[in-house]
Amino acid sequence: MSRNRIPSIKLYWQRTALLATLFTCYGIFLLTPAAATLQQLQVGMEAPEFSLPLFSGEKKSFADLRGDKLTVLVIWSTWDKRSGQVLARMEKLYQKYHDKGLSVVAINADGQKDTDAAMAQIRSKVETLGITYPVLLDNGLDFFHDIGIIALPTTVILDKDRVIRYELSGYPLVGSEEMADFVTASIEGAKPAIAEKKGYRPTKTALRFYNMGKNTLRSGRMADTAEMWFKKAIEADPNFVLPHISLGRFYLQRGDKALAGAQFKEALAKEPNQVIALCESALLLFDDNRLAEGQALLDSALKADESYTPCYYYAALAYGRQNRMEQAMKMFDEAERINPLDYNLYVFKGRVFEEQKKQPEALAAYRKALETILRIHN
Repeated sequence: MSRNRIPSIKLYWQRTALLATLFTCYGIFLLTPAAATLQQLQVGMEAPEFSLPLFSGEKKSFADLRGDKLTVLVIWSTWDKRSGQVLARMEKLYQKYHDKGLSVVAINADGQKDTDAAMAQIRSKVETLGITYPVLLDNGLDFFHDIGIIALPTTVILDKDRVIRYELSGYPLVGSEEMADFVTASIEGAKPAIAEKKGYRPTKTALRFYNMGKNTLRSGRMADTAEMWFKKAIEADPNFVLPHISLGRFYLQRGDKALAGAQFKEALAKEPNQVIALCESALLLFDDNRLAEGQALLDSALKADESYTPCYYYAALAYGRQNRMEQAMKMFDEAERINPLDYNLYVFKGRVFEEQKKQPEALAAYRKALETILRIHN
């Protein structure tokens, strides 16, 4: 055997072992369906309840902390500078309106265990910013996944009944001003410069079936029954888009691209700017080597929501297949800037490097994906 082949064989077995581990974990955690900007939810729907600890260890729920008019949840991280900006901005609003019906709750999503070092880092950030509203710790990232975060920071504004009235992924300049105006106007009883995001409110029966589908996927024990529940949700409320998205994702997991594409098409017929349906449809086109058509859909998706990370690493895949590696790496970098906890971006980076026959780089990317999964879920 040629000595030159030894490194290649070694890389092959390293890759095989790593991918076996990766997809064992990946197969467990990929079953969570995606939906709108908040992947599990949308404006107009009820946010999930939470019971998360303070620094003291005492657990608090929405009922414990809700405001009489609005409750602002800020899901944030210590490693993102925009998190500091939104936390500081909400502190000013909290100081001004906390006695007029506004509650603000910060939920940390660093994805770390509650080690002394991790707690010290979070506490230091809170003290530096002078935050006086409650800070909860989502160390297992359960709430992060329940609400379907796609970028940090994410701000979700709830009414007293826990219904989502406004949400903002990331902290873009224009969006941040609109959100602050929405809070101020809502508390003061004035008309905000931007109207409340209404969103579609599905029937209670459809929502119950949809939640049953999500829960069966999450449990993993009866995941196949999720198809039935999502179909029931669609039957109960044909205008409810999220079951189509989740059903499309379910079919992708099963390897049935035709059925998946049909569900995304149904979603887009009802909501033409539905970002996940646009991105997933684009990926299906890329797999058929219809790169230009797919890129057009991604462009539309990014106009609808520039913080949805799959748009970027799907685009990177297309660039890689056109041997435009510089553009591909820029897309991966942007995805990582928005949400480094999205381990799929490292899986896609590994795919691009493999297709370019850059095995060491591919191996490093897959290793990063596995490390990210373990960081989130361990």
